[in-house]
Amino acid sequence: MLETPLFSKFSNKFYDIMLITLVTIMYIALCAEADMYVPAFPQMVNYFGVAENQIQLILSLNFAGLCIAGLATGPLSDSYGRRKILLGGLLLFVISSTGCVYTSDFTSMLFWRLLQGIAASVPMVIGASAFFDKYSAEKAGQLIGMCNGVIGASMAGAPIVGAGLSQIFNWRASFIVILAFAIVSFLGVLLFMEETLPKQKRKPFHLIAIIKDFGKLSKSFKFMCYNVISNFPFTAIVVYIANLSIIFMNHLGIDLKAFSYYQATTMGTFIIFSLLSIKLIGKKGIDYTKNLGSIVALIGSIGLFGIALIDKTNVNLICISMAFVAGGGSMMAGTFGIKALSIFPEMNGTSMAMMTAVRQLMASGLVILSEILFDGTIIPIALIIFGYAVFATFCYALLCFTSSPLRKLDPAKNT
Repeated sequence: MLETPLFSKFSNKFYDIMLITLVTIMYIALCAEADMYVPAFPQMVNYFGVAENQIQLILSLNFAGLCIAGLATGPLSDSYGRRKILLGGLLLFVISSTGCVYTSDFTSMLFWRLLQGIAASVPMVIGASAFFDKYSAEKAGQLIGMCNGVIGASMAGAPIVGAGLSQIFNWRASFIVILAFAIVSFLGVLLFMEETLPKQKRKPFHLIAIIKDFGKLSKSFKFMCYNVISNFPFTAIVVYIANLSIIFMNHLGIDLKAFSYYQATTMGTFIIFSLLSIKLIGKKGIDYTKNLGSIVALIGSIGLFGIALIDKTNVNLICISMAFVAGGGSMMAGTFGIKALSIFPEMNGTSMAMMTAVRQLMASGLVILSEILFDGTIIPIALIIFGYAVFATFCYALLCFTSSPLRKLDPAKNT
């Protein structure tokens, strides 16, 4: 039962469709888990009786869980197959989501959110790995771009839905919706998802070998640079979302409904550019798409930092600048990620786990930094996003330098 779906008498085309559908649903669940409840942060501050900056621990601890567990998820799925590890992770996702719904203590909420992050790392890692198991790098990139469009729609719609639920009910309503998505994901995989990694392609589970694989990845200059660059959009959006509701509603007087639309503009742009990236990859190739996305995202980062210094209360210009970051970032995330995964194709799961762990580590670390620097304005957030953009640009410049034909390649081929 753990190797094959309960319903297994359909065509291969049907299971291809189900794979894409289920990965999309799981990513929607992960997006809801990330930002649906954010408009309710002010409510949660009052309910739990904590300081404004403390409530952001609900996000940062969740990402810490994603980071910790992500390192194990990839190697386990490389050894024992994608499906059974995915089922275990989704079951834990259901349990932890139930805990978030029923908790009434802030410490307990943080525990369940940490556990929810550990569980969410499984579909996050395995979803993309399953695409690379079955399809070419270009086809996988297009599918990830399509999923990014759906993810963008989910992240755009989630705060609007969350704001409405919070107004009609309370902050718990968003976590009930997340629980529902977790249940649907688990049942969908149990009933319909086939194993994508054949037994003959699996690697024996040896802890020493796994540590060596992670060491090989961490020592790869190209892999780590591509990793850092591909993680920029996710980290920038997370830092922005983690602080926006408190800044806009508590300090700038924006009401809950208006805030949800302001936040949705960022992800609306993400959707449009994700869909554009699918066509660009097909017509212009991966390199053209990632370069264009990088330029757009860098312009947005510079604009956000400049506006924060000149007019930190102008919510329209803040959102427009962040829309550029999200739009360009949507073209960067998948394309730079493909470049990273293509370096060690024999370690797809482990590579994806490393990428996920680094992403969540950077996201949680920078969210914590934003808590420390929090002053009720957009300035610290803009500074963090701009700083990361500069660092990512520097990494890209180094990559271009090491790939230059004028420079001799080292014996390791710059990996």
